[in-house]
Amino acid sequence: MLRIVLYLVCCFVLSNAATVSYITPCKPDDKPCMIASAQAAIPHVANGIPEFHVPVLDPISIESVRNDGKDLQLGFRNLQVYGTSKCKVIDLTRGLGSKPTISMTVECPLRSVGQYDLKGKLLFIEAFGDGDFEIKTNKVRIDVMTRTKEIEGADGKKHWKVTGFDYTYDLVEKVDFRLENLFGGDETRAKPILEVLEHSWKEIVTELGGPIIHELLSKAIQAVNKFFYVVPADNLEIA
Repeated sequence: MLRIVLYLVCCFVLSNAATVSYITPCKPDDKPCMIASAQAAIPHVANGIPEFHVPVLDPISIESVRNDGKDLQLGFRNLQVYGTSKCKVIDLTRGLGSKPTISMTVECPLRSVGQYDLKGKLLFIEAFGDGDFEIKTNKVRIDVMTRTKEIEGADGKKHWKVTGFDYTYDLVEKVDFRLENLFGGDETRAKPILEVLEHSWKEIVTELGGPIIHELLSKAIQAVNKFFYVVPADNLEIA
C-alpha cells in the first residue's frame, strides 16, 4: 500500500501539470528535487484526489484477509490501516526507457485495527481467539521497484498502467500487538501467547504479515491505475 502510494506521488513529481500547486516538476536525474516534491505531496495524495479519481488512502480499508495454514488458521476483517500520510521518503530514482521504473525507499509508521480470529499453533503454542485487534509500529522501511507499460486509452492517447512490482521491507522498530478475547477472555491462558508476541514479534510479522501487505498493495494499485486512466502518459514525463 505504502509503496504504491509513493509511486503515485512520484508520478505527480514527474508531471508537467501546473494545476497541482504543491508539486514542483523535476528532471528525472534531479534526485533532491524529486524527494522533496514527493515528500510534500504525500499528505495530499493520501487524503485522496477526487479530480483524478484517486480515493482516500489513509486509512485504507480492507474487508477481510486470511492466512490459513496447516497448523494455524488466522483471519482479519474490517481492517483500517493508518499511517501512509506520515511516510518519509528516504531515496527515489527514476528509470527511463520503453519500460519506465521508479525505485524508492520510504519509512512509515503503520497502525492497523479491526477484528481477528485464530485457531491453532502461534509459533509453538496452541491458541484460539476472536475479537478486536491492534497492530502498530513506529517505523517500517520499505524498498520497492514498480514497472509500467503504455496502453492506448479511450481518448486515443498513450496511458501508463502498472504491470508489476517487487518489494522488500524491514521492521526497523518494534511491532506491538493487542489481541482481545484470547481463549475467550481467559487472561491466565492468554499470558503465554502475549509473552510470545512481546518477544518474537519480528518472526510473527514475517510469517503472518504477507496477506495483509498483498491486500494493501492491491488497493493502492487500483488507485494508481485509476489515475493513469485519466491522465495521458505525455503529462507524466518531462521531455
